[in-house]
Amino acid sequence: MSYSRHTNLTPLVLSVMLISAAAGAQTSQQFLALPEVSYLHQSPGVSGDTDADTRASLDLLYGLDVGHYRFFAELIATDEKRDLARLHLGYETRHGTSVLAGRFQVNQGYWNKAFHFRNYIQSSIQPPGIADFEGEGGALPSHFSGINLSQLWTTPQGAIIQAEAGFGIGAKYEGGRLDAYDLDNPDGGRKTSFSLRLTYNRDENSDAGFGLFVAGNHIPLSAAGLRENRQTVAGAWINNHLAALRIHGALYGVNNAMETGSGRSRTRFYSTWLQGDYSLRRSLTSYLRLEQSEGARSDAYLELFPGFVHHRRLAGLRWDLLENHAVKIEYAHTGFLHSGSDQWAVQWSMILP
Repeated sequence: MSYSRHTNLTPLVLSVMLISAAAGAQTSQQFLALPEVSYLHQSPGVSGDTDADTRASLDLLYGLDVGHYRFFAELIATDEKRDLARLHLGYETRHGTSVLAGRFQVNQGYWNKAFHFRNYIQSSIQPPGIADFEGEGGALPSHFSGINLSQLWTTPQGAIIQAEAGFGIGAKYEGGRLDAYDLDNPDGGRKTSFSLRLTYNRDENSDAGFGLFVAGNHIPLSAAGLRENRQTVAGAWINNHLAALRIHGALYGVNNAMETGSGRSRTRFYSTWLQGDYSLRRSLTSYLRLEQSEGARSDAYLELFPGFVHHRRLAGLRWDLLENHAVKIEYAHTGFLHSGSDQWAVQWSMILP
């Protein structure tokens, strides 16, 4: 995820004031705070040396509904930086159609749509490598700024079908990583991004279901001999519950069309992850995740991301020791493009209120 050191909250405040001024409309709002402290030890790290990192962060989320108007903001602050991660404002009809403008997560995959604010909400500490944010070394753009459309349908059997479509300004590769467009600190040199996602859930009270997605990213490249990558991402995901066992996973197919000084090269790779969460008892959950990529080590685009996860075997334990508090410990053996690493992680997180 891209961070800015000086987040200007003026657009957020003005938007809230504008919506709140709608007289006579039914109003509801929600505020959540998610603090977290985590420790990650890698031996060796991507650079080849043993690496240990302690990180503290605070995720603040605010949602406001005034009649049919919708407002949402997410601010992430760490011990080093802060970022206005998501901000959107729009309108939702009584027939389930919503039109929003602002900064969003790309409509692809499952993990980032379900666990965008990470820490307490997700069962594990580390997300799947293919779902890493831009600032985490992710190889796929995960945010865009523009317009997002959504439509909900309810079937006669009570199932929920949702279609989402986003179009706007995407990410660029600069300084050794992808950099998403920042509404608070806008800059140029970017091109378009679009994404489509179709979701089927069994009913409105369950997250069990499956979906399909496709995204297209024009990524300008600030790297020697490279100009642009016209990237296409397509795939599917599933999330299911079998008594005490939850199974969720996703498959990505990624096509990269790289424009160089001498022409264009095309490569393709696949990446998948599958995770099982098993409830040992009410407050204790074990989890296991497998990640695997094919074609990644011969992909010229991925050479820009030495920390890309080629394969990973991850296991962990989550203890919900108090209401809204969780402690997790996990071990992973991770294979990057050109090296391997043993990783130990510990995390405390909570959600308020």
